[in-house]
Amino acid sequence: MRLLQQFQSFVESEKLIDPKDKVLLAVSGGVDSVVMVHLFAQAGLDFAIAHCNFGLRGQDSDEDEAFIKTLAETIDCPFYVTAFETEVIALERKASIQLVARSLRYDWLEKIREENGYHAIATAHHLNDSLETFIYNFTKGAGLRGLRGIPVRNGRIIRPLLFTKRESIEAFAEEQGIPFKTDSSNAQDKYARNKIRHHVVPVLKQINPSLEETSARNLQHLGEAFFLYEATIQKFKEEWVESRNHQLLISKAGLRQYLPAATTLLYECVREAGFHVEQVMQMLTHLDTQAGALFYTTGYRVLADRDSYILSPIEKVGDNSQLKSIDANTDVLRLSDLMLIFTPKVGQPTHFSPSSAVAYLDIARLTYPLTVRHWQNGDVFCPLGMKGKHQKLQDFFTNNGFSRFEKEKTWLLVNGDGEIIWLVGHRLDDRFKIEKDTKTFLEITIVKDNL
Repeated sequence: MRLLQQFQSFVESEKLIDPKDKVLLAVSGGVDSVVMVHLFAQAGLDFAIAHCNFGLRGQDSDEDEAFIKTLAETIDCPFYVTAFETEVIALERKASIQLVARSLRYDWLEKIREENGYHAIATAHHLNDSLETFIYNFTKGAGLRGLRGIPVRNGRIIRPLLFTKRESIEAFAEEQGIPFKTDSSNAQDKYARNKIRHHVVPVLKQINPSLEETSARNLQHLGEAFFLYEATIQKFKEEWVESRNHQLLISKAGLRQYLPAATTLLYECVREAGFHVEQVMQMLTHLDTQAGALFYTTGYRVLADRDSYILSPIEKVGDNSQLKSIDANTDVLRLSDLMLIFTPKVGQPTHFSPSSAVAYLDIARLTYPLTVRHWQNGDVFCPLGMKGKHQKLQDFFTNNGFSRFEKEKTWLLVNGDGEIIWLVGHRLDDRFKIEKDTKTFLEITIVKDNL
């Protein structure tokens, strides 16, 4: 029963749960979450069980759901369950199944928590999960925020098992005769975290058999360092960042005073707008230069002005079939799923980007205002490479294997006279390409969300 005593001590010391609180437990059916249920029950806490059936393992997923329902009935606690077509949703969102499942899970759990008056949502993450998260984030590239492992508390989400390691949880289940379900995918190396668990951690434990205990201390130190880090960031913002007319002005003078940490400070000021570290490093090359350089995400732009970096939102245009006009002075157009940056230039391109996210147009062939819209039945254009021959867009889509979803999402840049200029991100119309006599050209770049 040592684990129960440690659990109660951890919950009390971290002030995770008040005796009168009702807690919603996220339960997958695996040993970690099932042991968490039994610890809550043995500690006499008020709780309910919630389970997401992601439908990723066929009959096994349904058996997990039935197992957890029986567990809830046995313990006599409320039970909430939902199911998702996770693979379909991931395809629609063009995101990984893991990320989509996580988002669906937490959104649903929060909805249940709010509707039923639960104080917090408890997940069964333990010390090994936190260590694996640290290794994963360190390998992929992360700042201090990502190197803290898994926090004990994140808003309404609590992790009451972070004090213990997987081995202790499994030992408790065996001692108590607690049944649980085993996810066969955990034994595979399909996901990065499984590779870390099966291959990286065992090697590190050969070097340090007390790896989990050591990592707990290290993660605590990193958490304390992060506390000081956030305090410094806040102090900088109070002294050197001004909010004005929906814009954020970040002082260049302030960044110079903190020059060794300028990248970190500027990043912390703009990261929530979707800017990544590489963009921030590019911004800082303009720390001592004159105004003018612009940097974009799909929702925001940063202007490197004379005395400050100015962060401002970009107006979003909806999915209407006919959109706002684009005149010769338009520099950016934000759509629902991407953004177009328009850069007029003199002469001819010194090189042509091989990326389909960049188009080069002869300005002399453009009739302003331009527009952007989705395709319509009967649309025709002259695909680049077909020597001026016309082709129906429907035929182009079919020949190039576009799904119905992809066709509906494709944008068209249209000339003032109604001619299609560019299937955005796919094919330029031959009539607007750069020719030998081109004197000025328009470079259009697609920017997708960095988040």
